[in-house]
Amino acid sequence: MITIAYISARLDPRFDLFADSLAPQLKPTDQVVFVDQFVEFNPNRVSEYRELVDGRFEMLHIAPKPSIWRGRSRKTRRAFADTSGTRNTAIIVAKNDYIVFIDDLSAVHPGWREYHQKAADNNWIFAGSYQSARNVKVLLDGTIHYNRLGGPDGRIEHQPTNDPIPIPGSWLFGSNAGIPMECLLKVNGYDEFCARRGVEDCQLGARLAHAGFADRMFYDKNCVVTEDQWYHHAAANSTYLGLTYQEYPLRRYKTDDEADAKHGYNIYETMGLIEKEQLYDVGGYLPLAKHCDIVAERELYRTHGTFRSVDNDTFVDYDGQPLEDL
Repeated sequence: MITIAYISARLDPRFDLFADSLAPQLKPTDQVVFVDQFVEFNPNRVSEYRELVDGRFEMLHIAPKPSIWRGRSRKTRRAFADTSGTRNTAIIVAKNDYIVFIDDLSAVHPGWREYHQKAADNNWIFAGSYQSARNVKVLLDGTIHYNRLGGPDGRIEHQPTNDPIPIPGSWLFGSNAGIPMECLLKVNGYDEFCARRGVEDCQLGARLAHAGFADRMFYDKNCVVTEDQWYHHAAANSTYLGLTYQEYPLRRYKTDDEADAKHGYNIYETMGLIEKEQLYDVGGYLPLAKHCDIVAERELYRTHGTFRSVDNDTFVDYDGQPLEDL
């Protein structure tokens, strides 16, 4: 039994690739969760994507939990990316003891689920491989067709045979990763400190290693997902935004536009220094963001079907700027 978490912050993800490739592999005991940035702005998306599923599997389709950075509950002046909070939403609602994360432009190759099931059976923290391509399609027999293959996963060259290899925590990429729930609960989920910057997946991997799980981390190049490279930059995820007047959570640093790249780089560097001093140098495994208690939030959801409010959450930026000015 595994939970498969499809995470999206796109107005129009390649859900067809995900559903068509996943459906033949699912087991009745599996749980599929679609955490969708835009459901809270358009509840009709639930029925629209249900039609794409076409009765092939059950799916929990929900908005991310409230965040100070994005969505209707945000406290900032502009929307930011909060991928950690979005991923934590899947952890909160997951029913099974092993959860697999996959990004929103990907098709899973034949056998993908079984690789993750093997990892779950062995209590591994498991990384599969990824590749980018153009014109990605799922054929009737479940194989993945594409052309113009992009750059391959750089980890592949370190696996000379078909046997899974041990990996450091920094190799845990969120595009195709499976993690036992017991491990996620011990490290208190993804670090919401990483909002605005990302890299929450590799940071989680480092914390999992610090927490004593280093000998349970493995990578297998044969567990493959293919991302639609062209669609990553498609108009449906850019100009369509202006037509709908819905916020799109681009990764921004403070309130800076692209023209102020230097200041954005300084914020990135500052966040890295804080992580080095407060996490990596001391071998810490708990998040730097202290407001999230993933165990308590799971219990709240199981008991009441609701998420924790962020009404009382505050934040002062590294240069003293309050949350409401960001």
